[in-house]
Amino acid sequence: MSSAATTDAGRKAVSKYGTDFYFIAQSSQIVPACRVLPINVTDVSETIKIVRETGATFAVKAGGHCPYPSGTNAENGITIDLSRLKDITVSDNRKSVAVGAGCRFGELYQKLEAHGLGCVGGRISSVGVSGLTMGGGISFFSSERGLACDNVISYELVLANGEVLNITKKSLPDLFWGMRGAGITFGIVTRLELKTFDLGEIWGGASAFAHEHETAIFDAFNKFVHTNQDPLAEAFLLVTDMARDGNSVYTMVMSHSNPQSENPPAFDDFKRLTPLFSSTQTRTLKNFCDEMDSQNESGFRYRTTSMSVKCHLSTLRQIAAIHDESVALLKDCAGFVPYLLYQPLLEAMLPKDDVGNALGIKPEDMPLIDISLLWRWTDIQHDKHISQVADQFVEKVEKATRANGTFHRYQYLNYAAGHQDVYGGYGEENRKRLLEISSKYDPDGLMPKLRPGIIQLSGSQKV
Repeated sequence: MSSAATTDAGRKAVSKYGTDFYFIAQSSQIVPACRVLPINVTDVSETIKIVRETGATFAVKAGGHCPYPSGTNAENGITIDLSRLKDITVSDNRKSVAVGAGCRFGELYQKLEAHGLGCVGGRISSVGVSGLTMGGGISFFSSERGLACDNVISYELVLANGEVLNITKKSLPDLFWGMRGAGITFGIVTRLELKTFDLGEIWGGASAFAHEHETAIFDAFNKFVHTNQDPLAEAFLLVTDMARDGNSVYTMVMSHSNPQSENPPAFDDFKRLTPLFSSTQTRTLKNFCDEMDSQNESGFRYRTTSMSVKCHLSTLRQIAAIHDESVALLKDCAGFVPYLLYQPLLEAMLPKDDVGNALGIKPEDMPLIDISLLWRWTDIQHDKHISQVADQFVEKVEKATRANGTFHRYQYLNYAAGHQDVYGGYGEENRKRLLEISSKYDPDGLMPKLRPGIIQLSGSQKV
């Protein structure tokens, strides 16, 4: 094998965007028995064969942004670190780009920028291309072009037996469909081919509003989700109470892919309010994502969770109130910073082709709001208490939304906690289809046995 392994001591000398980068501190603290750094797909295939022969367990790290620790680092197992798979090749016709699974979106955007191109991808520069894409992938361009998973032309995938497949709509249509939302469960993706489009600058940024604007913000956000007809306009809402005193700050992150629209009418209701600060401006996609990255600092202890609700104004406010109650229980946890994310999922974001995807969201479900906790803290002694309160938050929100008819089963994989039954949230019909595909390409059921740390199709996992 031409791959190399590093020790924990050696990893400390590598920059945070090298082999030692994990977004959450809990992942960094896991100690694998061995770390392998392949330089090509053959290395990955040979590593999987060794894993299978030895009966070891493994984890795969690409960007290192998995929100639960066992997803990207294997305790006493083999961690396959894809950070050296960084080839980026723009096609001659400029309609696609082939990307190594170890690339981050900041690297990809910089390369595409030189060609006057963009792609549907992450909103944070340091997030990995493969992980975000296979989990769905909400983008600044999703209302116009769909989710990232629905903009993949082909995948290079290493199966549990070491076989390398090139998956396209024509070559393996069943697996191609399953990769759109459940790709991490079928094997190890080493390369993706993504659709590209012409892109210069975009307009975008974050505007933060004080607590006294709470009613106006929720009114404007609900109106935007229900009435916006501009496919170039995207927005999501972050709520945080950094002082944990009940006075939250409301941050709208807004974008418009037409750089001439410095004052997009879609955001008029927000612009009528006076912000605490605003960074909205015309800029490159990478510049915007770099700014977003600077607000998502790595190295903290994190707890995330995901659930979906139908967009209803009173429900959105009710969830914020439940969040306030939860945060109040944690006011004595030093270094605790709670964020609550409201991410719109709109009908315009559904697949634009006849393939569909595995997510199980239908037009009649829309519009949905993905409700995600993005909680961070510094002291390991608070882990248990914070996790308990997070679980209680989910239980309270589910109970409340089921009672008022706004609950939806979908959970966004990229924000989900490790114990959530994400694929059950895709619907039992889709889960059954995914399990059949898994059995076809992994008849011995090796992948869930060898890679137990990820969220499993069956709904049970070790985390």
